[in-house]
Amino acid sequence: MGMFDFFRGRIGFIRGGKYPHCHTVVVDDDMRAFIDASSDRDKLLALDGEREADIILTSHAHEDHMLYNSLFPRAQLFVHALDELPFRDIRALNAQYGLSPEEELFWEDFLVKECNYVPRRPDRLLADGNTVDFGRTQARVIHTPGHTPGHCCLHFPNEGLLYLADYDLARSGPYYADVCSSIEDTLRSLDLLAAIDADTFLTAHGEGVYSASPDLIRAYRDTIYQREERLLDLLADGARTMDEIAAACIVYGRPRTMGAWDLSLSERMMMKKHLELLMGQGKVTSEDGRFSLAG
Repeated sequence: MGMFDFFRGRIGFIRGGKYPHCHTVVVDDDMRAFIDASSDRDKLLALDGEREADIILTSHAHEDHMLYNSLFPRAQLFVHALDELPFRDIRALNAQYGLSPEEELFWEDFLVKECNYVPRRPDRLLADGNTVDFGRTQARVIHTPGHTPGHCCLHFPNEGLLYLADYDLARSGPYYADVCSSIEDTLRSLDLLAAIDADTFLTAHGEGVYSASPDLIRAYRDTIYQREERLLDLLADGARTMDEIAAACIVYGRPRTMGAWDLSLSERMMMKKHLELLMGQGKVTSEDGRFSLAG
């Protein structure tokens, strides 16, 4: 397989390293495409030097999925319409994360220097159900919001492959910590993906290649319900502030960082979304900055 950690038909898979990297799907057909070009810089450049990439398709607007996009300025950039703006404006990318003004300055510097951010106008805006034709290989775009508004997965029906992108089947569960992330959309997206017939799942992080089973997706989805249950158990022992809830590390189990990324902010943002959902359902109330079970 040479360059690739997995290969089927005209589709290859290159594993990436730690954040801000992710795995890359390569389609080597009449059109050569890098899907989430953030894996191995040397391998991607070697492939492009051998035969130039025609398409860069980025599953969603996070820096660890556009890391090496700027290395391929002559390729067409495909992204979902709802995630277009962060590719064009670094302030829009930063605004997704709910940062303080000081943190925004740090992250803007990090995005440019460490994540190679270069503003770029996409050449094609994708929508649910679109077909991307690479020649003898076709992919169906599956709009799967929740992680980001424009997060997309790709189904290669002839090869039996389903690329789940950042619905990555990690044991810690789904990520929905952006300002525009949604628990409800994440649940709907995962139920949709579980119903798609495939032989193999590919993901953007973690192991990367899985024998397909809807049970894998359902178990990943169910971590959302488990987080909610642990939050309700915590509040059953008494009212808690947001700081106390975040300190319980319900999502990640312990304080964690990934390079420049402090996951305590993600923990807080996801717990905030759970609290908002539970308050909307009348299960939790808030008074003087403290959250407690209703009734």
